[in-house]
Amino acid sequence: MMELNKIYNEDCLDTMAKMSDNFVDVIITSPPYNKAGYEGKIRKRHKNDTWKSRNIDYDDNSNNDFMNESEYQEKQVKVLNEMQRVLKDNGSVFYNHKIRVANHKASHPIEWILKSNLNLRQQIIWNRKGSPALSPIRYLPTTELIFWLTKTNIQPNFIRHKNTHFTGEVWEITPKPNKLHPAPFPEILVDNILKCIHNKNNITVYDPYSGSGTTCKVANNYGFNFIGSEIVSSYIDVFNDSFNSIQKKLF
Repeated sequence: MMELNKIYNEDCLDTMAKMSDNFVDVIITSPPYNKAGYEGKIRKRHKNDTWKSRNIDYDDNSNNDFMNESEYQEKQVKVLNEMQRVLKDNGSVFYNHKIRVANHKASHPIEWILKSNLNLRQQIIWNRKGSPALSPIRYLPTTELIFWLTKTNIQPNFIRHKNTHFTGEVWEITPKPNKLHPAPFPEILVDNILKCIHNKNNITVYDPYSGSGTTCKVANNYGFNFIGSEIVSSYIDVFNDSFNSIQKKLF
């Protein structure tokens, strides 16, 4: 039996292999972008870039961004197909990625998303309202994309809440990097999704790339079950310390 309310220290494909079909209601995640692998080298920072000043270091192998690009895309298709298998018929996947550029050529995540078995329902633009990449040779890359994917083309368990933070397709959220994780999900982003779950009975939320556990934390705030996967054990330790402290206060 799959243990709920836990982040597993393993690859997400290993975690999903333990799940039966139609196991989870909502998947919210953002995989590593394979920036170094896509560019074919460790990213060279422009002199005005602000990665270091924000305590972010993308030269760290723990970011899991150093795969051969073709292998990366093949794995993402496998991950998306496993999401489709474990997702309930009326479930939803919210998959965050970005357009990456190398050698003056852009790569769009739709290239591999459409190779998966999931149904593309809607594309949401995440306006981060800023960028740490300040190279003057192109417009500032201030947006990322959130792909709403479903198992089938039936109506998912979703009703837009009148008090939803963002009711349109553009969500203006400034992320707040910290010393614990280079790119944590903003809680408001996850909350904007989970707020709109219509039937809130016995909901299980899964994040295949949990990082420091924002998706799991917000799911717990709603009283939902959660499952996460994360290969960097130190991120899980941070989440467990915080989660255990909250549980002690409640009980």
